[in-house]
Amino acid sequence: MLWEKIFSREYTVQYCEVAFNSISKRVKHLIKDSYMKKLIILPQHKNQCFYFEEGEKKKFIEFIVEEFTSNPKRFINFKDLFNKLGKDYVSISKRISEFNLSGFDKIKLKDLFLEYQKIALDYTCIIWITFLLNEYWSEKGHKLINTQDDKVKEALFRPVKRSTVLIMQEEASRIKGNDEEIKKFWSKYKWISCLDLQNKPWSLKDVEDYVNNLKLGEKYEKLDFEEAAQKANLSDDEKEMFQMIKELGYIKDARDDYRRKGVFYIQGLFIEVGKRMGISQKEVAYLTEEEIISLLDGKQVDLSKCKKRQDGFLLYLKDNEVLCIDHAINEELVKIGFSEEEIEVNEIRGTVACQGKARGTVKIVRTVHDILKIKKGDVLVAVTTHPDYVPAMQKSVAIVTDEGGMLSHAAIVSRELGIPCVVGTTNATKVLQHGQEVEVDATNGVVRVIE
Repeated sequence: MLWEKIFSREYTVQYCEVAFNSISKRVKHLIKDSYMKKLIILPQHKNQCFYFEEGEKKKFIEFIVEEFTSNPKRFINFKDLFNKLGKDYVSISKRISEFNLSGFDKIKLKDLFLEYQKIALDYTCIIWITFLLNEYWSEKGHKLINTQDDKVKEALFRPVKRSTVLIMQEEASRIKGNDEEIKKFWSKYKWISCLDLQNKPWSLKDVEDYVNNLKLGEKYEKLDFEEAAQKANLSDDEKEMFQMIKELGYIKDARDDYRRKGVFYIQGLFIEVGKRMGISQKEVAYLTEEEIISLLDGKQVDLSKCKKRQDGFLLYLKDNEVLCIDHAINEELVKIGFSEEEIEVNEIRGTVACQGKARGTVKIVRTVHDILKIKKGDVLVAVTTHPDYVPAMQKSVAIVTDEGGMLSHAAIVSRELGIPCVVGTTNATKVLQHGQEVEVDATNGVVRVIE
């Protein structure tokens, strides 16, 4: 049995378990009998890596492509479902945040926690579907127009609406050191940093730094969709496919907005649960669903696990039960027969997201805390990027990522900033070393170490 790495993120036990269960039998009402039975989440370089068994991944993608994108009506239904669950997720989280939680007993807190878990599972299922559909259709689109020039590619992959990150940049660029405007901006976007429960909302200082270090790329003339489609000689069916790809690109960004807002609002519940147990919000986030319920039921739970798991943990399914292992992880992987195909690396090559060439010093960024390493003129090398990385991206001369395609966060932001960018290398963070001098050839999609 071979396992394929899907992505790597800086997530807690709580969110990883939700992600695990959100494509399991518990969401059969959304994905029928195509739920996943084989999924492993394991620690690697301060992140948690998600692996699917290759055969099961193939079947799952075949199902969601047919179920949600096989014809225009199904795609419209998918968009409606996405927005409904996203809005419900934010609405329920916000409603819970408005209660005076300190006045509730543990039974009521458990009820609210279970209510949150239910909508979190449903919405995270849609996050998975959106992510995998985006990858599938973007790859198909990229193969079709791989030989076209950058302007054509940008127009055909450009999301139908601008992402929050780009809207934020434009709004921030109009702030001229006015304290009231900065506070208003902060109030509007303080949720943007809430990737997971351990991430605090943006502080006022974070916003001030963001505004003061803002860098916008030079404006460039963009092709409209019809002009690009004509230059690429697309058929009507191919044009329809790219219209869907552009919509999926926007949905991918909106997906993260719903999620971060939901996490922002629900933090109060986890803070209150932590207070009742004498632990921090972050420590609660490293407990499993069953452990949180047990605590709220007045049962004993080994709270030392909260800190131990911050160094890494393993999640996998055994006898229909999700197990969380925080010790002897390698030995456990051997027991369950986990193996990953070894790929020989001769060069670092990926997809060109924004053309150009640049030389600089490699700074490996694996977690949000690593972005402090980035100085002006560095090459940002990351597993992936998200809104928290934008201040570091603005300082960089080039961006290289392991994951992503033409619609990834790194690709879209790099094009707006005018920074050379190569995405989807799969191995840049493994092969390159912190402090190396490299040339990023984002014309040919190659990264070379300068001897």
